Amino acid sequence: MSASIVVIIIVGAWIGLSLLIGYIFSNIVLYARRQPIVSSPEDYGLEYEEVEFKATDGIRIKGWFIPSGNGPSDSEPKEVIILTHPMTFNRHGFVVGNQGFPPIARTPVDLLKAAHSLNTAGYPVLMFDFRNHGESDSGLSGVGLTEYQDIIGAIAYVNNRWLSAPAIGFVSFCMGANATTVALSKGKSQLHDIKFLIAIQPVSAEVFIRSYLRSVYTPLSLYLLPIIDRIASWRGGFALKDMSPLQYAQDVEIPTLIIQAREDPWTELTDTQAYYQALVGPKELWLIDGIQRRFETYNYVGDNSERIVEFIRQHFSAR
Repeated sequence: MSASIVVIIIVGAWIGLSLLIGYIFSNIVLYARRQPIVSSPEDYGLEYEEVEFKATDGIRIKGWFIPSGNGPSDSEPKEVIILTHPMTFNRHGFVVGNQGFPPIARTPVDLLKAAHSLNTAGYPVLMFDFRNHGESDSGLSGVGLTEYQDIIGAIAYVNNRWLSAPAIGFVSFCMGANATTVALSKGKSQLHDIKFLIAIQPVSAEVFIRSYLRSVYTPLSLYLLPIIDRIASWRGGFALKDMSPLQYAQDVEIPTLIIQAREDPWTELTDTQAYYQALVGPKELWLIDGIQRRFETYNYVGDNSERIVEFIRQHFSAR
């Protein structure tokens, strides 16, 4: 076999492998592998109710409503917290053994820690699975650009459940923070009595994938970024640069607390700072120091909720 044929075979195999990897990563962005629901509020001794509502485009969303403990689940609360999850998670969190291929992280995350802390502080909590996650219906993901419809559906569910609509606050993780930001922009005229947003590690998709590739697969893998971008677009998704909360943050006028691990290797701090600068309402930036990776920070928030609860009390009491 001539050297030229060997080169052609090697180059062809490299191109084929690159396209396959690009397709796999585009799939994570557009149709993340579902994780099963393996725990519930009952594991924390919390009463809860299985609920269902529809996103504004008709997709069926499944979730839990956890009452405050000060009365039955159908009693009318004055405030409700909506807690939203990151991409590839579901309402309870992330299980390492159920993440499929390629493995994304080695750290399990339990979002019920945060829900328990909020509920113990006296607040009812609504948790739900975004489209194409957990037990909700299938749908194209936009890292917030489609999921904002799930957010508006959740707000409508809370507003319509009781005779008197309660004040609503958001505790939103990653993609959940993106989706909430987009909802507060695109649904601005429809959304009332939203008192605050706690945005935990919001991120632009292009920044996340670039940082993730660099951190996990070395900088040599960055050539895959435009391949992933192009394949995602070919499959009907958004361009990576467009899957970002930055252009929508300028419409967020409610008080916002941003939480970000300063040394998170899966993002760029400038992206978080740009989000912070774009917000027009009262805002705080809590940078967590120390060796905190992205998933560890999600757990840290659940274990160290004092500042979050203080922020919530301050802005619910201002109604």
